[in-house]
Amino acid sequence: MTRTLLFEMRRGEAGKVALLSAVAGIWYLTSEDTATSDWIGWWNQTNIKVQIFGVIVMGSLMSAAAAWTASRARRTRANAWTDTTPRGGWPQAVLLWAAAWLWSLLVYAVMAAVAHQRTAAVSEVTEPVWSPLLLGAAMTAFQIAAGVAAGTLLPSRITAPAMGALWYLIFVAFAFFPDLPLARLFPAVDEHWDTTFQPNTGRLLLATLWCTAAALTLLALPALLRRAPLSPGPLAAVPITVAAVAAGAGLMTLHAPAGEPFWAVRAEQPAQPACVTEGRTRACLWPDDRHLLPQARTAARTVERALGPVAGFHRDFAQTGLRTSGPNSAELPVYRPVVDSAAMTGAMLTAAIPQRPNGCQPPMLAEIGGYPDAFLLEAAVNARAKVPSPYYGDKFGEAVQRILAAPPAAQDRWLTAAADAVGDCRPVPPPPR
Repeated sequence: MTRTLLFEMRRGEAGKVALLSAVAGIWYLTSEDTATSDWIGWWNQTNIKVQIFGVIVMGSLMSAAAAWTASRARRTRANAWTDTTPRGGWPQAVLLWAAAWLWSLLVYAVMAAVAHQRTAAVSEVTEPVWSPLLLGAAMTAFQIAAGVAAGTLLPSRITAPAMGALWYLIFVAFAFFPDLPLARLFPAVDEHWDTTFQPNTGRLLLATLWCTAAALTLLALPALLRRAPLSPGPLAAVPITVAAVAAGAGLMTLHAPAGEPFWAVRAEQPAQPACVTEGRTRACLWPDDRHLLPQARTAARTVERALGPVAGFHRDFAQTGLRTSGPNSAELPVYRPVVDSAAMTGAMLTAAIPQRPNGCQPPMLAEIGGYPDAFLLEAAVNARAKVPSPYYGDKFGEAVQRILAAPPAAQDRWLTAAADAVGDCRPVPPPPR
């Protein structure tokens, strides 16, 4: 059996398609720049990236290759000979399926290794999550089994490209309707999981069971429909079919809370966030993001230098997902796994500005060209931190310069008064003259 499997792996088209998928996948995973990537550095997103490429691109191509290989015997009119082999219809289908799936698993492992190496080079946390990868491998098995079944039952030259196009259209269609229960039976998980989320392992493993059982059930279908010898017998397909039906029904009946992803759950608050402190300024990150502590320290140092003894500003920052610790605390958004010091500083300075109460309409200052008064406060803080601000015109720039030209004590008094005014829904005082 092993020798026959290796022979089929060498002879079939799946090896060539797998090589093409490997080249495309490695390019896909290595071409992104670390500074702009939304996955390099977060293990959740790393495995989602591998899984979604493996399912949508490689799975569709391998399904088409499996359909072409499975239809070869009847296209070349050799089915009379192949049907006389000692193996029944089901083992023959399993052999073709295994030959293609093993190629896809090899490519899948290479892609996972490349992606993990890129994230490990950034993140100090070496704890990959495996359930999304297991689901991707099982879904690829399901796609290849569908290709084998289609190629056996519809032995036409058009079947192979039709299978590849069909899978792609399925994923495109369900991308527009992700909340449809039927979409869960074709899982190409394309959700953004930052470090505040963790995989819903139970649902991912249930989907893995569904894909695996459905694949084995599909492989028995051609022999049943063609009335070929099934071997090891029709009863062997019953428990596998029951498992597929039960797992699929379970997936379709599960629900996620409103606004929450289906395949992930929110992570519990960490007992020990990763924090840095500079004077009165503190910034805390998720433990999995502690590779950003040097950037957070630089940003906190800049904020501390810019605000000094000024009161009324937020000086305690908690990354999105962490609980804020009081009126002096603010949310610090971190949208990418890799953030340079300049971007972190800009985000922290913006978070330091107090927010107006809900329902408060921001006053427009004629002295700065009719812009909201909080713009002037933010520009003054950025200027003290030597961080660029948007250009709103000459009148606005002159107002900022009047603030910077005042003595340090006068600047501090104006910033404190302006911060209190914004927090109390009052207009900020005019710039010092």
